[in-house]
Amino acid sequence: MAISVPGITKLNLTILLTTALIFGVVAGIFAVVIWFSGASGASAIWLWIGFSLLMLGIQWYFGPGIIIWASKAKEVDANEEPKLHAIVSELARLAGIPKPKVFIVPNNSPNAFAFGRTQASAGVAVHTGLMRILDEDEVRAVLAHEIGHIKHRDVTVMTVASVLPIMLYYAVLIFGSGDSRNRGLGSFIMVFLGAILAQILGRLVVMWLSRQREYYADAFSAYATKRPSSLMRALAKITYNAAPAKKQNSMLRAFYIAEPSAGERKAMAEVIEVLGMGDAAIEMAIEKEKKVGVKEWLSTHPATWKRLSSLLKLKKQMALAG
Repeated sequence: MAISVPGITKLNLTILLTTALIFGVVAGIFAVVIWFSGASGASAIWLWIGFSLLMLGIQWYFGPGIIIWASKAKEVDANEEPKLHAIVSELARLAGIPKPKVFIVPNNSPNAFAFGRTQASAGVAVHTGLMRILDEDEVRAVLAHEIGHIKHRDVTVMTVASVLPIMLYYAVLIFGSGDSRNRGLGSFIMVFLGAILAQILGRLVVMWLSRQREYYADAFSAYATKRPSSLMRALAKITYNAAPAKKQNSMLRAFYIAEPSAGERKAMAEVIEVLGMGDAAIEMAIEKEKKVGVKEWLSTHPATWKRLSSLLKLKKQMALAG
């Protein structure tokens, strides 16, 4: 049956802790330099700010290139993908932003993502699996969601927010160090562990912020397409696709339109058979996923049932408004 929620939580926790430890090793080198150099007060603070800004600058400048490389995305022109370009052009016009570049990712998992340093340099990438599984209205809804991220400058916001764990790490390290002339190895280890904990807490805050931005992108899609049901069906198909043909790139999970867990996939496999029933099937999916009890606090995306519930309410509001 379904993979148990504790198992899912354990897996996500392992990913979080592993990321924190890798960060700790890299940042620890810089930490040792600060610690044993005797830097304190204003000099330590300037080192802290400088390193944080350096990390932000690296992410800002190299991020798009890394994403393209990691996803194996290929930019396509209007001759290669006329329908995608037409949809993106229309949605960009409605959003009041420059038309993003269009990329295709050779991956059979149904997903899409937006990236870029600014609205003017943004790109939208679509997996081949998305176009295979979804119909044209559903693809349009997904692209509207991604255009919503660009309109709201979510990539920029999340790039800046990602520095929070780094700043918390060095804040604890610097302000918890005490007198630089009386530092011992034991004291260094205690402060270092405290800094790691602060970094983990900061990462949890960033994940919470990431989940909030998804709701706003969903709402933009609903209003831009005037068909909340299209995004609801798309999310259900993406999340509850029981047997994805190819594993998604874990490096990019924060960028995808959905971050389906194995538990969601297994628990909802039978819903695939009744998706054609429309809202009734969606409501059934919501109730079933509620019972599974998927935890989202270690996720970059809200639980799918919450997103579907929000869209269902929005659909009713739009219907009442005429």
